[in-house]
This record gives sequence, structure tokens and C-alpha cells, in this order.
Amino acid sequence: MSTDEKSPVSPIPASRRRERGIKIFMWPKVIYVFPSAIVALICSLGMWFLPNKTYDASVPPTPVIVDSPTGTAAPNANAPTATIDPNAPAPVTAIAAGPSMTRRERFNTPQNLLGILFLIMLAFNLVVMGLDFPRFELVGMILAILFSIFFILWLGAFFDLDLMRPINTLLGSIYTFANAGFYLMYALAVIGVMFIVYITRWLDYWEVLPNEILHHHGPLSDLERFPTLNLKFDKEIPDVLEYLMLGSGRLVLRVPNVDRAIILENVLFINSKEEALKRLMSRLDVRITTDQETPLI
Repeated sequence: MSTDEKSPVSPIPASRRRERGIKIFMWPKVIYVFPSAIVALICSLGMWFLPNKTYDASVPPTPVIVDSPTGTAAPNANAPTATIDPNAPAPVTAIAAGPSMTRRERFNTPQNLLGILFLIMLAFNLVVMGLDFPRFELVGMILAILFSIFFILWLGAFFDLDLMRPINTLLGSIYTFANAGFYLMYALAVIGVMFIVYITRWLDYWEVLPNEILHHHGPLSDLERFPTLNLKFDKEIPDVLEYLMLGSGRLVLRVPNVDRAIILENVLFINSKEEALKRLMSRLDVRITTDQETPLI
């Protein structure tokens, strides 16, 4: 008795998934202010645990003695019905008991250190946004700063100069502070700007497909098309600090039969975009498909 052998069933070829392409967004430089928003949140939390610290700690507040029934000034400071000015940060007895605070001690107060931390971070973000630091210029600047510090220290050691005295005087004259509400409102304002930037990025972006480059721009999504055949692209790092913060850089697309190069500024995480473009450009997608993406040939 013979049995029919079952012919092996060949698997149906799976339909190829259509390439979605690579979306490339150009971001404004205002996004680099986000570290100051993070520091502002930290400072707001710190000032929340330091109530009644928004005043000059080296100057004791002058209490005003008033009569509680009428609110007029009392001639005698020892009046039994006297009350303290509500704007004074502490009772008069507590102020009179403690010693006067020096400028150096005032500089080391928590509210002042939080304020200086916030201003330094804000200044750093503004410098990153306003200036470009290529690799060699940044290295040269660091070397120049180190040489200047070494030369000043050498002068102090050779001529026996007390270099810390002017520095202490300068630090003692700095006293800046803000309440928790200021830091919180600044952080919320920056977060609101970041949200608007994130939404409006879809008004102008590029999409690279295996066979063409699409430029979407405008509120009604106007479209420009460029071929990807013989496309060349370059990656540039114009600012080292921006690259260290968000991995941003510049993409230059050179399309054949197009007079000018397509320059995409401030592309975030540019290394991943470069690798995706290499994989995409390594193959040319030529096929005929139906709407169901089933290959016919």
C-alpha cells in the first residue's frame, strides 16, 4: 500500500514593509536654554525650604514699633502693646541676639548660592546660543584660560602677592537672591516655549525616502520633491558644546541637478541620522506594488 507523499507547502512570501523614510527636523537655538530651566526648578525647590530668606542677610531689618489699636507710632519702645512690623523677617529679639554677618558669610548663604548657580547656568546657555565653538577654537580657549590662571598664580608666588584678597572682596560684594515663585515661573515659561517649539516643528521638516527627498513646509504642508539618485551628504559639527548637549550638528545634502546645496542646520542626534541615511542610501528601492503592498514582479 503506497501512500502519497505530502508535497512541502512553500511559504507565501511576506509582503515587504514599505520604507517610511527618515524625518529630519531643524530646531531653533532656544532649545539649548533647557539646562537653566532644570536648575531653576532645583533652586525653586531649595527656596521653598528656605522661607523668609529673600532679604539682605548682612543688614538687620529695622523694626517699627506701632500701637496695635490705632496703628500710630508709639513714642516709647517699651510699650506693652507694641507689635513688630510684619515685613521684618525675624523678631527683634532674634535679630539683636545674633552677631552681625560679614560679607563672606553673606556670600555663603544658601539663597545667594542658589541665585549665583542659576545666573551662571543662564549665562552659559546664552553663550552657547550666541556663539559657535568649533573644536580647535574651544581647545585653544581652554589652553588660554589655563595659561592665564597659571601666569597669575606665578605672579602671586614670585612677588608674594595676596591674590585672594581682591577675590574675596569681589565675592563679598555679590549678593543675589529670588524667591521660589520666580524660579518656578521661569522654569514654566521655558517649558511652555519648548512645547510650542515641539509642536511647530512640523511646519518645516524634511523627509528622506529611498527614491526622493520631500520638503514639507508651511501651515498647509506645501511640498517640494528632490531625487535621491547620486545623492551626497556631509555631516558637520560647527559647535562642540551644542554637540555635547544634544548631539546636534549640520547636514549638507547635495542633490544632482540642483544649483545650491540643501543645508539643514541644528539637527539633533546627528550621528543617528547619519547612520540612518547611510543605510537608506545603500539601496535603491525599485518595485511595482499594489495598494496592498503585494509584489507583482
